[in-house]
Amino acid sequence: MAAAHEELDYRTALQLQKGNEQAIEAQVVECPLCGAQTRFDPHVVASVCAFCAAPMVSAQARTGRQIQPRGIVPFTLEPASAQDLFRKWIHGRWFAPNALRKTVSTAQGVRGVYLPCWTFDAETSCDYEGQRGIHRQVQEVTRDANGRQVVQTRTVTDWYQASGHVNVDFDDTLVLASSSIPDHLASVLQGWDIQKLAPFTDDFVAGFTVEAYQLALEPAFGQAQQIFNQGIERAVRSDIGGDEQRVGRVNTQYGQIAFKHILLPVWICSYKFANKSWRVVVNGQTGAVKGDRPYSAWKIAFAVLTAVTVGLVIWSLSAQ
Repeated sequence: MAAAHEELDYRTALQLQKGNEQAIEAQVVECPLCGAQTRFDPHVVASVCAFCAAPMVSAQARTGRQIQPRGIVPFTLEPASAQDLFRKWIHGRWFAPNALRKTVSTAQGVRGVYLPCWTFDAETSCDYEGQRGIHRQVQEVTRDANGRQVVQTRTVTDWYQASGHVNVDFDDTLVLASSSIPDHLASVLQGWDIQKLAPFTDDFVAGFTVEAYQLALEPAFGQAQQIFNQGIERAVRSDIGGDEQRVGRVNTQYGQIAFKHILLPVWICSYKFANKSWRVVVNGQTGAVKGDRPYSAWKIAFAVLTAVTVGLVIWSLSAQ
């Protein structure tokens, strides 16, 4: 279990040019069981034989990436449960075409995929300059339209210079290293319990599709820094105090930076409707669901027409 949570030194890895390899292209892999050949998509390093369903591992699984996954979050959601969540999600979509339910009954099923991910730890030391805003109430006497005096109260903010120092540590900040999940579906990839990491073994991934990291180590840390900056700003605002804060200059120094390369489980559900492919993603640990879906123009038009009709009826009754 310790190996699954072992942190590697980020700066050492960069000096050795690790984690920034070229992309893994599409490849044809021969099944060790039946000898049939299966085409792996780009970045895929393990999958199942298209003919006998035997586990298949590409030679590039070991040679194409210098940094191998040490930890893996196992699937806790079985295929049948993922398929059930998929169907419930579809049936709960408003304005979906009626024919969609029938189409879903012939869906292609669910495909288990292990997605590559980086986690980053960092110690930060930050000097900042900003301003602290203190609210006070001011009363002003004005006159209304009839010439009568009216006392109004408004809030005024007095600003004072502020500076200081904060230390903020970050642990297991996740950065997805796959482009298989589009941004508008990526919210499903949250809420992971990284403490459930298990040491990577081939047995865990047998029968699943496994991707190699597509986002290299260095740009992945750049994404992690954007997340760090949000946490640093919150800490700075808290340190400034007052009723409002203005954050000016923040000078951040990074101490120990460490990382892990892990694999995260998702179920990808595919279905066809109106000659178009649609995709739904199910978090393999939490069961969270996010997906694409078609809309029925007729249902939307009917709903709008109904709302307008009800509005006219209410207006007519109130006018009587």
